[in-house]
Amino acid sequence: MLKQAANEALILIGTAVAIAIAVYAVRPDKIGINPASLNQDAAQQSLSESGFSVISIEDAVRLHQENGAIFADARHSADFEAGHIQGAVHLYTADQEIWLNEFLAATDPATVIVTYCDGADCHLAPALAELLFFNGFNNVRYLKNGWTRWRDGGFPIEP
Repeated sequence: MLKQAANEALILIGTAVAIAIAVYAVRPDKIGINPASLNQDAAQQSLSESGFSVISIEDAVRLHQENGAIFADARHSADFEAGHIQGAVHLYTADQEIWLNEFLAATDPATVIVTYCDGADCHLAPALAELLFFNGFNNVRYLKNGWTRWRDGGFPIEP
């Protein structure tokens, strides 16, 4: 009786783990490595190996003033609609089936793209940068805590 109960418990646990793995595999917002949790050298190496790099707020502002980059807001629609960097496009990775093919067709792969979201631990902008890199864009930059730093710096925004 005890052996049968233990076997049934193992089967139940194994089934639950298999279902959890399957659900996680199809999620668009997977948990990634948080660069803030790594030391600075390891974080930079991880980002470099991913094909994109961190950009300073000063360099991002310069690119914006020169119209030298596309700024891509990786936040949810409600956040984008509440305010975003002036001229930014909304590219939420969970909705990539809606915008990705059109964006790829309309954008030169050599274009500099600056992705941003909000918060030092936000994973949306790095995930977008990685998605764009793996779709052929080699000049992708990630502005860490971009929205807060941009807004608080008094740089151009749109409501």
